[in-house]
Amino acid sequence: DKLVEDHLAVQSLIRAYQIRGHHVAQLDPLGILDADLDSSVPADIISSTDKLGFYGLHESDLDKVFHLPTTTFIGGQEPALPLREIIRRLEMAYCQHIGVEFMFINDLEQCQWIRQKFETPGIMQFTNEEKRTLLARLVRSTRFEEFLQRKWSSEKRFGLEGCEVLIPALKTIIDMSSANGVDYVIMGMPHRGRLNVLANVIRKELEQIFCQFDSKLEAADEGSGDMKYHLGMYHRRINRVTDRNITLSLVANPSHLEAADPVVMGKTKAEQFYCGDTEGKK
Repeated sequence: DKLVEDHLAVQSLIRAYQIRGHHVAQLDPLGILDADLDSSVPADIISSTDKLGFYGLHESDLDKVFHLPTTTFIGGQEPALPLREIIRRLEMAYCQHIGVEFMFINDLEQCQWIRQKFETPGIMQFTNEEKRTLLARLVRSTRFEEFLQRKWSSEKRFGLEGCEVLIPALKTIIDMSSANGVDYVIMGMPHRGRLNVLANVIRKELEQIFCQFDSKLEAADEGSGDMKYHLGMYHRRINRVTDRNITLSLVANPSHLEAADPVVMGKTKAEQFYCGDTEGKK
């Protein structure tokens, strides 16, 4: 009976990390939350041994080996792990610099997919080449915003400061999509960050963007006369990672942001119809 109770306790512990791990993830590098004396964010879930008792476990159980349930992937190829290692891997998966809240999802398959992507040992490791690619994309994103701020500091532009990682994230999604056979990517987004996405993801020519800031620069065409952060673009180019053609489209966005959603859906449906994509895989 004690053995069964201990294994059930370990399952409860794993589930606690999956449900509440995002509450203790290290998402505050500036320590802003520490200034809030009324903050109810817990310091940890189980990293202090005195909390083991809440789950019916004791410090003497830390070196015991427990079989892992099917609702976790922290073991990788190992079906069982010591409790100390289970806690360490859960801390690495859910309590570092990425918080994931997903246990409210009712679809078991979707939950399992998220668990696998976060819990599998080594899944967050990148090769040196991947790190260099991510860094280069992040630098391009940051320098673009710095240039606009320095050159046209008084112009409204809805910059991406503080969220420049959006650019390498989008480009990675596009790379993976292209590698899996996707030929068309159609996006809708708000004003903030739109110019950066146009420049570094869609690859709109910088001259066309800059001429909208400076009246001395002549545009290549008359344009629509709309705000620069309302405009979109349709562009077909080579994806350098996969060496395949891919069509990227960012739909124009008026001030009523929700108006872009049905446009994106309709344009996607039209692309699927005209390219004969009946399964939605292109």
